[in-house]
Amino acid sequence: MSIIINPGTGPVADATEANAAINITVFGDDLQAAGLPVDSCTRAQGADYGDGRYAFTLAMGDGRTIEIQMPGLPVDQVRFMSEDGQNIWHFPRLYVDDSSMVWEFALGACEPDEDGE
Repeated sequence: MSIIINPGTGPVADATEANAAINITVFGDDLQAAGLPVDSCTRAQGADYGDGRYAFTLAMGDGRTIEIQMPGLPVDQVRFMSEDGQNIWHFPRLYVDDSSMVWEFALGACEPDEDGE
């Protein structure tokens, strides 16, 4: 018997920094499309988890900063959006300020809370 807790949080095999850089750009585009302006994105190498995820710091239009640990697989293997044919079990999780979640929910986690944080 196998018990799976937090699927998609393990190491990401065959990940590359180049894929992660493409992915964070698409993620930023998705945030912009959701009305969450991103002023800049900076690679934060010293903060990498070291498991196939690469750290980036997003400077949001409202002054907040958000750390994203982006998996370094091709974007179609990371960008889970509950679309037809996507199986959530096959997608690695991103980390948003140290909390793991799939892409679709990571976008929501970048929204400011009631306190604007």
